[in-house]
Order: sequence, then structure tokens, then C-alpha cells
Amino acid sequence: MSLEIDTIFRNRANSRGVLFSALRVCVAEFRNYLRRRETHRALSRLSESELKDIGLQRTELGYNELHNDRFKLGPRRG
Repeated sequence: MSLEIDTIFRNRANSRGVLFSALRVCVAEFRNYLRRRETHRALSRLSESELKDIGLQRTELGYNELHNDRFKLGPRRG
């Protein structure tokens, strides 16, 4: 092949690579969005006691983990 044709094919391949990479990133972000939405819908169907069983609590802004300290610091009895 001539240098000109080789350069044209290389440029087209590189531009397609950028396009496919951008498309791949968009698809991955869309899948993450769908997964988050599905999780939020599933959590919204749970009652407060069911949320407590899995260690979550409902807040105004979403859900937070319940932090039950297993090893409480304080005076020792013994």
C-alpha cells in the first residue's frame, strides 16, 4: 500500500476506536444506572424491620448503613 492509503486507513481505524471506546463507556454507565435503579426499587419495597435485618435505615436522602458497634469502648467490668 502507498503511504497515503496506509495513513488514511490508520486515521479511520483510530477514529473508530475512539468512537467505540466512548460508546462502550456510555453503555457501561447506562448499565450501572439501571442496576442502581433496580436496587433502589427493591429497597423501597422493604419495610423498616426488613431494612433493619439487612443493616440499613431509610433517610430523607436515601439509605444509610446501621452501625452497631460490636466492641463498645468504655469501662470494663470484671
